[in-house]
Amino acid sequence: MSLFPVGHASDPNWRSAVEQVVQQLRGQLLRLSPQQKQQPYRLGLAYVSQKLAPHAQQLLALLARELPQVTDWAGGSGHAVLAMEHEYTEDSSLAVMLLDVPAAHYRVYSGVAPLAMLGAEAGFEAHSALVHSSIDQTDLAELLLELSERTTSGNLFGALGAEDGVQFACRAEDLPRLRAEAAVGVFHAGFSGVAFDSDVGCFSRMAQGCAPLGAGIEITEARGPMLLELEGEPALPRLLQLLDVEASSSAGGGWQAALSELRKTLAAIAPLGRGLERGALTDEAQVLHIVGLDPVRQGVALSASVEPDNTVIFCQRQSHAARHELMQMGAALKDALQPDFADAAPETVTEQQAPLYIRGAIYMSSKGRGSELFGGDDAELKLLRHALGPVPLIGLVTEAQLMDARVHQLAGVLTVFTGKQP
Repeated sequence: MSLFPVGHASDPNWRSAVEQVVQQLRGQLLRLSPQQKQQPYRLGLAYVSQKLAPHAQQLLALLARELPQVTDWAGGSGHAVLAMEHEYTEDSSLAVMLLDVPAAHYRVYSGVAPLAMLGAEAGFEAHSALVHSSIDQTDLAELLLELSERTTSGNLFGALGAEDGVQFACRAEDLPRLRAEAAVGVFHAGFSGVAFDSDVGCFSRMAQGCAPLGAGIEITEARGPMLLELEGEPALPRLLQLLDVEASSSAGGGWQAALSELRKTLAAIAPLGRGLERGALTDEAQVLHIVGLDPVRQGVALSASVEPDNTVIFCQRQSHAARHELMQMGAALKDALQPDFADAAPETVTEQQAPLYIRGAIYMSSKGRGSELFGGDDAELKLLRHALGPVPLIGLVTEAQLMDARVHQLAGVLTVFTGKQP
């Protein structure tokens, strides 16, 4: 097994960007050993900047013609394209990764070729799924839950693009029409992506870059996005008490001082009694913006609806916490690839117990991360590279990120594909 080939480029001319990417991929494929070439690279993942969305159909068709060994395509668009340790914030950018996963072990799905229910397709059972959709998708939570139930693990990872974004999803049977530039393989709504069976090793982890301000608090009353009561007390005074500010005309700046602190504060929602572990947010916590206050009802308005009998954990974004969390995420993924030798003598280690290595990675980040949180161009990806090593990586900066069946708006979701050491 080898590392997944990756090509990436930015060019005002989208055709030139495609040509540069294709040349890079061809060069990497030529350098493969005869043994590494035994399994063809059938699956292509393509991520483009939002500026290239109007050219999506022609772009995908050109990729399909120039890389004829690739029989299935998936991907989408975002605010920026991530590739290796570089964040392309330029207008016209493209990144492609090729995977040599055998065709029997994955399925490209879309609105015209939905992922089958478990047990409905002989010879294939989805274990996890890469998901692309849009931020304005109706009934999003319900549809994500339904999609997760079509996998054995419930592991969904991916991103939600902008309302005017695109998704790529072309299966082998549609490839001839795509190469002829027929209107296939490009979608503007719904869900698409790739489902993998349990023989494809992949692990996902998430970082949110938020430092909790205290313990979780039970939500005892909420209406839509409005928090009204926390542990039986009005929500707004409880939050101001936590922030150690007062919202009165006689107290140190009054509402202005309170609003200054509130602008830096976020609300993480989790199942009751959960969401925090060792002083950090867990993957169950969904971080929401505080978008308004209601002095009359003493409420706190959030960026999405919430339900009573959940926990709210107020938190703030901190660069130091974000860097530490990202390094921890990388270390945790690397640890997960190591077998447990605690009770085994070295001479008894089998091939199945041999350490795994990362063949490629997909990273979905949010607009509020990157240089804004990590303090410099490409700083987030360079930190990831330091944690993981020089592994092939592509991804997007998007409106929201997906982890399991939950939507996160300020997260970084990292998925690595693994293989046995050659």
